[in-house]
Amino acid sequence: MILLVVLAGLSALTLVILFRLRRPRSAVPSPAEKKEETFPHQAFDWHPVFEQLEEGIIICRKEGHILWLNQKARQFLGLKPGPPPNLFDLLRDQSLEEAVKEGKELKIKKDFYWPAHRFLELNVFPLDSACSALILRDITPFKRLSEVRRDFIAHLAHEFRTPLTAIEGYAENLLEEAPEELKGDLHIVLKNARRLSKLLKDLQVLSRLELQGIPAEDFETVELKEVIWTALETLFPEAARKDVTLKFTPPQEMALTRASFDDLLRAFINLIENAIKFSPRGGMVEIRLKEEGPWWKVSIKDQGPGIPDSEKERVFERFYRGKFQQKGTGLGLAIVKHVIKAHQGRIEVESVVGQGTIFYVYLPQKARL
Repeated sequence: MILLVVLAGLSALTLVILFRLRRPRSAVPSPAEKKEETFPHQAFDWHPVFEQLEEGIIICRKEGHILWLNQKARQFLGLKPGPPPNLFDLLRDQSLEEAVKEGKELKIKKDFYWPAHRFLELNVFPLDSACSALILRDITPFKRLSEVRRDFIAHLAHEFRTPLTAIEGYAENLLEEAPEELKGDLHIVLKNARRLSKLLKDLQVLSRLELQGIPAEDFETVELKEVIWTALETLFPEAARKDVTLKFTPPQEMALTRASFDDLLRAFINLIENAIKFSPRGGMVEIRLKEEGPWWKVSIKDQGPGIPDSEKERVFERFYRGKFQQKGTGLGLAIVKHVIKAHQGRIEVESVVGQGTIFYVYLPQKARL
């Protein structure tokens, strides 16, 4: 945490210094200023500050010509002393090239394999109408730590699966023959074993999505109405037990997209199940599917307690359970987010405390894929 604070402070210092260098666009450059543009490392006395940073700094023109870069940037990119090549030839990233040419801000993460395998975070922002700056941060240690964590969780889930299955099986068998005074204890054992089994299953699914994504061969042309109807049929008994009405409003036309049916079904089951869980007894969950531009938009609205603004950004984190969520594994929405992202879609949440929550899922139409 301390390291992250320090890095954030250094980045902020970098941005302040860079923006102080911006010349008003209306000003006419003097000969001295032109010299500073061509040889910034000789003309300015701020470059020793940049050389002390752990981030790589690059200043370039909109056509990709590098005006200046610090030693850390050379180290990250494997550049020897001397004039550097064109930035676009060096990084070969279409989105970054467009951002520099158009003077836009951009933040991307990219693997580099020379001179060593690194995972860099690149931040691009304009300095003026002619120049942009890039900040390169090495986040390889954080990525490797994340991969170790995911591998550990996946291995743990796999190893725990077999003994838990045995516990469930023996508990179910004992319930049939145990005396009445022991059945209450066995029900508790079985209930918690099933809860752990669900947690481990969710962990395995999430780890697979994070490590491997969804295989290309799993994608096919899918009718979204069929996916949602299947999710509703699965959850009708649960809704009936709570006297919650499920209302689905589909479009007249077919809603086709390219998807993994099973993974998309899991995502919608999680979303609708959450809506049922948080809706009051006798309430209603409304699901709407409609066309919006190049997207199919699915909205899932409940009548629950709502989500505070302070928690909206965190509801998709693994193991996060908000103020009003006391049950569950805390993995359902994390799985949903990864599934929707794997389908080139996005998910948004809108909520007012005391007035319920709406989740919006956007999936590309088949014709747009």
